Amino acid sequence: MWEKQISSTCLYDGAILRVEKDEVELEDGSRSIREVVHNSGGVAVLAIDAQEQVILVKQFRYPSKEVLYELPGGKQEAGESIVEAGMRELREETGYIARYPRYFGYLYPTVAYASEVIHLVLAEHAVFLKQELDEGEAVEVVRMPLHEALRLIESNEIKDAKTIIALLKYRLLSDFYRNE
Repeated sequence: MWEKQISSTCLYDGAILRVEKDEVELEDGSRSIREVVHNSGGVAVLAIDAQEQVILVKQFRYPSKEVLYELPGGKQEAGESIVEAGMRELREETGYIARYPRYFGYLYPTVAYASEVIHLVLAEHAVFLKQELDEGEAVEVVRMPLHEALRLIESNEIKDAKTIIALLKYRLLSDFYRNE
């Protein structure tokens, strides 16, 4: 399966995203239009402290017009590895650090119209050091057992896709490796 780009027109080029309208050729030789939102993507951190509490943030998200539970995270800066970016974001947003974080995969949150990639970092045995929020950033740090976070997914109180995916992946893989 494939689609070949014939032409591309930039419809919008802003501070955090670019929207393009592409004409593509399909496998059967016909042509179609694809509108694609591009951004630089980001990193999100599933942090778990020594008491096995999941560390989340609650923050108001303008597009959804509500306060959401999320993994801490943000943009990767030039010269940073994904894990370094995750650890910087974790420290800034929550004040937590972890000695041995590891890459935990990636996901495409909106495959139908966006090219965004979110990389996941797992930070177990996180310890509190000092929160260093960016100017204008307002977050509430929330700690809870994994089973409570899973209950909030079930009750649709956790609605953020990257957070749901990371929590369920962690739970699934924890059980898988425990039973192997």
